[in-house]
Amino acid sequence: MSGRQLAAILGVLALMLAGWLALRDRDDAGRDGLDLGARIGADVTYVRIDAPGGTTIELERRGDGWTVNGYPAVDSLVEATLGALDTLPPGRLIARRAASHERLGLTPDAAHRVRVGPVGRPAAEFLVGGSGTDGRFVRLPDEEPSYVLPAEVMEPLVDGEAAWRDFTIARVDTAALRRIVIRRGGETAAELTRELAGGDGRGATPWRVNGVPADTARMRLYLDALAELRATGFPADSFVYAADFENPAAAVDLYTGGTALTGPDLSLLLSTGLDHPDVLVRRADDPIVYALDPRLANLLAATAATLRAGG
Repeated sequence: MSGRQLAAILGVLALMLAGWLALRDRDDAGRDGLDLGARIGADVTYVRIDAPGGTTIELERRGDGWTVNGYPAVDSLVEATLGALDTLPPGRLIARRAASHERLGLTPDAAHRVRVGPVGRPAAEFLVGGSGTDGRFVRLPDEEPSYVLPAEVMEPLVDGEAAWRDFTIARVDTAALRRIVIRRGGETAAELTRELAGGDGRGATPWRVNGVPADTARMRLYLDALAELRATGFPADSFVYAADFENPAAAVDLYTGGTALTGPDLSLLLSTGLDHPDVLVRRADDPIVYALDPRLANLLAATAATLRAGG
């Protein structure tokens, strides 16, 4: 047998081996794929995520909505994530041995441990590690095989608490407002009033500030800010504990009632100086404290001079 013939035979054998390995890997992926969706199912009411370093995130359904560590969560994000987990296709097997765990970020001290289901008896428990071109690496606790699952489904599970929280401070039906009182340091800085012909805002008279016409463009900006007031983030507990909401730097009282005896429907309390990088704000009827952009804080706490026409 000539050298050329031997090389040709070896080449054919190499191609056959490569084809067999590819078929084996494909069969292994189908046979040994991780089917998380079958483990999780629908009607989940509790999820616990233990992140590296000791941080814990608890998602819990309470009534009609979700909370994250006791704070309001973005319901649509939680539901979308759980729905995606429930309908996941089986994850593809990428490694069989524990020797790959460190490289894939799947060691117990490096991975996020996710438990889906009731406390103490979760329907599914798995580790989420690092990411590759095909997605995030996942394995089951106490098992060696590692899999890859779509990154867009796994990513929310490795985000921090703030990613799950609802940044909405208040949503206000500005068409129904009749009166806005802005206080600074306990003193009234501006009183905005108008008359409504109906409860839907139609037939309303123009806004007036301290009895004189208010600037239309500035009032539009003001009301747009109130319509959906959103935070920039959430302050650390040390800042929250130090904030003085009993004597706020400013407050905004919103009224839909037409008489002076009617109490505010909503009061916003602004702590810290209004020039602070993050102004702390909370609703008078809710203890949750948010961080607010100082430019937005100064708009909400505007004086009569800046809101009146020609001011």
